[in-house]
Amino acid sequence: MEDYHFTINMIRNIIVTFFQSGIWVVGFFYLLNKTFSSKTILKASKVIMIVVLVFLLLYSIDISR
Repeated sequence: MEDYHFTINMIRNIIVTFFQSGIWVVGFFYLLNKTFSSKTILKASKVIMIVVLVFLLLYSIDISR
């Protein structure tokens, strides 16, 4: 039963850490795209946002172990 609680707590920590940091990334690129209307910036921000969110997910998993 203790392993179950450890697993649930670890998953909760991963989700909380990821969304606490991820909301800033999404907010930044949302405001960037609203401020500067350019197709080049839109394409670049999508790619950069995906890469940064993947790194944040990996970081969240790494620090929760």
